[in-house]
Amino acid sequence: MLREVLPEIGCRMADCLMIREGLLDRQWSYDYSVVWRGMAMLFERTGDRRYFDYIYQALDHMIAPDGTPAGYNAAEQNLDYLCIGKDLIWLWQQTGEDRFRLAAAMLRKQLETQPRTSDGGFWHKQIYPFQMWLDGQHMAVPFYLAWEKEWGEDENAVKDAARQLILAWQHTLNPETGLPCHGWDERKQQIWADPETGRAAHAWGRAVGWYMTALADSLELMPPDMEETG
Repeated sequence: MLREVLPEIGCRMADCLMIREGLLDRQWSYDYSVVWRGMAMLFERTGDRRYFDYIYQALDHMIAPDGTPAGYNAAEQNLDYLCIGKDLIWLWQQTGEDRFRLAAAMLRKQLETQPRTSDGGFWHKQIYPFQMWLDGQHMAVPFYLAWEKEWGEDENAVKDAARQLILAWQHTLNPETGLPCHGWDERKQQIWADPETGRAAHAWGRAVGWYMTALADSLELMPPDMEETG
């Protein structure tokens, strides 16, 4: 029953958002990506062109002909910025317009220089040194895998992407509650970090949701023999 009404509910929510918020094209922001992902799923489910057009018009304004993304600053080494990469790949698949591939390539290049913890986990941002956050797994890992699935040439990249999910879980899991905490500070210097474990004190519901979504999206993109290849 729920599966039958979900498209209608989703369409009502999307239509309401388009009326209230207009076109989301004002900043390079992960929350826009969440909306666009929902629109893409509605388009694929219903075939209603309005949802495709909404995504296309927004990113049409934000991506220059040479692929330069408006509002994106690679120097910040911010994993949040990578979330839109999935939308760029999707639009390239739908349209074949090379500027979307070029923009996604710029985001992928960020991962080549992304600062890491001593065991290889991506810092969440340049200004958050030695910290892994659950949010970052949703922002970066599915995009990392989607890029590799479409154009990847690095045979170790898929393993590296999977390792991010594993490290985030290992470092944030509170064995007393069975829930992952929001973040982990390798240096144990942040005001929120436990002085012994480096974990944040609280399990933030939205961050747990980010991580679960990252797992679901990533598993769809991983090769079937991932378990055998490590």
